[in-house]
Amino acid sequence: MGVIDTVSELFDSGGHHYRFRCDDCGTEFAQRAATVEDLTCPDCGAETVRPAEAA
Repeated sequence: MGVIDTVSELFDSGGHHYRFRCDDCGTEFAQRAATVEDLTCPDCGAETVRPAEAA
């Protein structure tokens, strides 16, 4: 998870974020969207994004 994602999650006052993972590059990121429809990886642009495994 990137620094911006971490800071955003800590200080964001609006809504719940859902965690996703890119199958192509492995990047994990947070989005307000609850589904993977129309989501792309913020790092590589791939559309092979799925919900991240719960830790």
